[in-house]
Amino acid sequence: LSAIYDTRGADARAALEDARYNIERALDIARMRGLKSEIERLSKRRDRIQTMYDARFKKRRAQP
Repeated sequence: LSAIYDTRGADARAALEDARYNIERALDIARMRGLKSEIERLSKRRDRIQTMYDARFKKRRAQP
């Protein structure tokens, strides 16, 4: 998460993609093993990372 917060430009996007890839892999393993609490925790973590990235790096449309 701090890698995304501290970077700018293309590096931030790469950090986001790396984080999402690794969390998705962990989620797949948790699903295969039936670890419901891990699935919930990792899903929240993935969503938090995406939300933070969107808030910091996505351009907002100008309001008319």
